[in-house]
Amino acid sequence: MVEASIQEQVLRVKKISRMMKTVGHPTRLQIIELLLEKGPLPVKDIVEETGISQSNASQHLKALEDIEVLISGRQGKSIVYAIGKKQISTLLQCVRSCVGC
Repeated sequence: MVEASIQEQVLRVKKISRMMKTVGHPTRLQIIELLLEKGPLPVKDIVEETGISQSNASQHLKALEDIEVLISGRQGKSIVYAIGKKQISTLLQCVRSCVGC
């Protein structure tokens, strides 16, 4: 029983660590903040706003989607991305207050 509890705790810590590592990348933070500010956007607009290449944007968007921070859907010929976990805003506010931004 105790061992199962320890395993659950280890899995939870690993999941948190993965999220923090993924979200902590500067370009991914930029994408998250862009979507929090402007709402859902097609990849084309994300590329224009961030100044990164389409392939680079796709890699970062996939990483954020894999941890469910972002969700995507097709709108005509475009893939549109939106914040999937509203709590990410609270997390960023907390981090900003810790670093004095």
